Amino acid sequence: MTAAFSVLRQPITGHVLREEGEALIAPDGTSYPIKNGIPRFVDAENYADDFGWQWNKFRQTQLDSYTGLSISRDRLTRHLCGHLDKLQGKRVLEAGSGAGRFSEILIEAGAQLCSFDLSNAVEANAKNNPPSDRFVLAQGDIMKIPFERASFDYVICIGVVQHTPDPEATIKSLYEMVKPGGYLVIDHYIANWRWIVPPPIGYAVRVYRKYVLALPRAKRFDAVKKIVDFWFPIHWKFKDSRIMRSILPRFSPTAFYYHMLNLRNQQEYYDWALLDTHDALTDYYKHLRTGPQIEQTLRGMGAEEVAITLAGNGVEAFCRKPISG
Repeated sequence: MTAAFSVLRQPITGHVLREEGEALIAPDGTSYPIKNGIPRFVDAENYADDFGWQWNKFRQTQLDSYTGLSISRDRLTRHLCGHLDKLQGKRVLEAGSGAGRFSEILIEAGAQLCSFDLSNAVEANAKNNPPSDRFVLAQGDIMKIPFERASFDYVICIGVVQHTPDPEATIKSLYEMVKPGGYLVIDHYIANWRWIVPPPIGYAVRVYRKYVLALPRAKRFDAVKKIVDFWFPIHWKFKDSRIMRSILPRFSPTAFYYHMLNLRNQQEYYDWALLDTHDALTDYYKHLRTGPQIEQTLRGMGAEEVAITLAGNGVEAFCRKPISG
């Protein structure tokens, strides 16, 4: 078997797989195809198809190696609470890798990285970060993870949990992959009343998302682009106004990062706006949780050293699995 594939396991059963031609075979005879060098443990189509499409289209947009900035590194550094420099030689599982913006940072840090995504975004990640003996990439389900349970020093899941059918079940599945003494790192959209009440009191994303998701998948990107093309110039015109930055999200669903990111030019701000607006309007699931809810879930599983902060997308959590108990 290809050395890198030896760490893969049959989902749920955890059985060791054998490689035969362009497939991995389980002891019960189940065959998992290897397509474009990437093992596939899920159907070609699933609820994350829009995400897969977006990451293949915007393959490099958010990569630090492309922007020349440290946006992804800074975010990952914050999530890891100072542990980024401790990853050399550590076994790290990255759940929901997208196009690999964090994969490249983890690989640079020296991690033995196992990464997967439910969507065909793995195609984009493989182009950005070619698989190797230190980087194994698979297409898999976060509820049926195709790696050995309780075997990772760090399990990292950023920007994903809120988009799964059941966030609490997802967190439990991730926690099961952490070895005793290891760490779980996750984030989640925060429960904010402006996401719930209708505009103009609440945010406009809710209304636009309902409209976009009602469209056939093939028409969604064009619809999102028309929305962004209308609203982006307005955001740009008032980019230096704090008052307008507060008002516009009540009417516009456009993700606008001028006051958050130090990108190089207007085109890059537009690209990020189009990418993240598509992300926000086409996600099949969008759950919200408070910090105390996330902490309760983690402590309920027995996690210790639980650190909850409000930053980035909302709730960020870092915790440790006890060595015993």
